[in-house]
Amino acid sequence: MKQRVIVIGHGYTSRLGVIRALGRAGYEVTVIVIMLNKRNGKPDTTRPIDSYSKYVDHIHYCPPDKDRLIALLLEKCVEEGPKAILFPDSDFSAAAIDLNQKKLEEHFLFPHIDHTPGAVVVWMNKLRQKELARQVGLNVARGEVIEVADGDYRIPSGLSYPCFPKPLATLVGAKTGLGRCDTEQQLRKSIDALVRRSSTISILVEEYKHIDQEFALMGVSDGTTVHIPGILRISSLASGTHYGVAIKGEIIPIEGFEDLLESFKVFVRETSYVGIFDIDFYRSGSRFYFCEMNFRYGGSGYAYTRSGVNLPAMFVHAINGESIDTSVMVKDKAVYLNERMCLDDWYKGYITTREFKTLLRSRDISFIADEEDPEPERMFRKLILQNGFKRIIKKCLGRK
Repeated sequence: MKQRVIVIGHGYTSRLGVIRALGRAGYEVTVIVIMLNKRNGKPDTTRPIDSYSKYVDHIHYCPPDKDRLIALLLEKCVEEGPKAILFPDSDFSAAAIDLNQKKLEEHFLFPHIDHTPGAVVVWMNKLRQKELARQVGLNVARGEVIEVADGDYRIPSGLSYPCFPKPLATLVGAKTGLGRCDTEQQLRKSIDALVRRSSTISILVEEYKHIDQEFALMGVSDGTTVHIPGILRISSLASGTHYGVAIKGEIIPIEGFEDLLESFKVFVRETSYVGIFDIDFYRSGSRFYFCEMNFRYGGSGYAYTRSGVNLPAMFVHAINGESIDTSVMVKDKAVYLNERMCLDDWYKGYITTREFKTLLRSRDISFIADEEDPEPERMFRKLILQNGFKRIIKKCLGRK
């Protein structure tokens, strides 16, 4: 009997990459779509593009409610045979699984830190990550924490500008409010945007660093062995609600980054984490700076799969207690494109139709198109047409 892997997340391109990687590795795949609300406040129940993949065996829908997600898993996803593996594809699902280990452990395997409930969530705190990064020799930007209680907060008088605020704990959909702030007025505006997501929150305000180049990487850890097979060099980022998410980049071999990656490996080992991870970092001048580690699959992870490194399958091996094959590495450079980010930026007017079409042509690796699994691309083309009509109507009505 094939082992089942349950992929849980918000975005269809990221989920689709995981689905294809696991399906081709021989696993049965169940998908749980975390539904976000539309503008009218109702959950978006539109069938997502990744659900049309030939590798999907079952699909369920769940609102962003931790208790309801756990109930769905226990009511709909328990079966005979080997324990199913939970694959969190978002911070929300990673936290929900981590906090509810005792309810889930009889029927499922999942990422963990020493099988201790809440231990992963503790490490999601960016301030704690920065402290560990300093200890292992990584560069980090200086920062101060602003505590917001019931919407009230005080900005320290000695804060230097420009600065960059971000919540210490991950919020669902909390890209709004992030960005450079040159004055206290801009910082207040940014914090107020974050407060609309949560009225009680801790915000890390860092010194702003001029970023010459942004990077990300993904890897797998079994708690002792940490494998990082390649680097993602980001060339363009999305706007609006997807601010900070990569639209386009290049996956490259690790040559020239070996010393830096050793520090990242030490960082991951110090957390004792078992699972798949995503680390953001950047170069400012001649130095590389640690940004944050995410305890889940990254949005550009499919670039690794198409480069011959099946990280989701390695994740399954690690969760099953099997060894990680550290010989599998990214060998060649390739340009990747996240079509969902392109489509959303085009629909919302951040890029022109010409720029949109140019982007769709300028890649080696597509997150949607696949000759062996063509149906998701066909549905994506329909979505482009639908959004094109909506875009025309919005322009005619003078709406943004």
